[in-house]
Amino acid sequence: MAYCKYCGNELDKNGKCTCAESKKSDVPSKSTPAPAADDNKSKKILIIVCICVAVTLICFIAGFIFGAANAYKRPIKEMVKGINKGDTERIISAMYTEDAAAELKVRSKDKGISWDDYIDQNDKSIDTIRNSKNIKKIKVKILAKEKLSGSNFTEVEKFFYTTYDEEIKKAYRVEVEFTVKYKDGEDVKTGWLNVAKTKSDGWKFTEQGSDQFDFVKDLITLL
Repeated sequence: MAYCKYCGNELDKNGKCTCAESKKSDVPSKSTPAPAADDNKSKKILIIVCICVAVTLICFIAGFIFGAANAYKRPIKEMVKGINKGDTERIISAMYTEDAAAELKVRSKDKGISWDDYIDQNDKSIDTIRNSKNIKKIKVKILAKEKLSGSNFTEVEKFFYTTYDEEIKKAYRVEVEFTVKYKDGEDVKTGWLNVAKTKSDGWKFTEQGSDQFDFVKDLITLL
């Protein structure tokens, strides 16, 4: 006869005992699940993450290249926004380097006018001129560009050096189309403007050559 090792009672014909300890020992132990499924899931997640990172990086690089290639447009567009909003500081940022803008502040101070007052007065001046010309809004479209070289580049280079004491890396002659919306209609004017990439402060629009757009020249002339 066989007896239970836990309670000492006689085992039944199946060799089992009904005591609590014997029943507990009969419960099959849980087997450790195979890690293969988890490993495959982790690999899939890692692949997805890598793909997302790669796509993000490609989009970033493409955006950077596209932005750099079109950076020359920014000062012209900023100048137009400054006119439409009566925003002198936006116009200054589009035209002047940081050093040249600092010089403007010094001149304002020498005249006994605080910079805030100067900006406020010029903002009002832009609005007054725009209203006197019945201009509601100006839109600009960049049509084409030509890289300046030879005497044409030298002319722009000289302008920046004498006006802002600034050297330039390159310059473009940009064909623009202005759509001027008046209170009683609109007019479309097409012509060329110059932009240059300065060594210290990126691309800047220059009033040089803007005489053909009298409505622009009047509105960007600072007090």
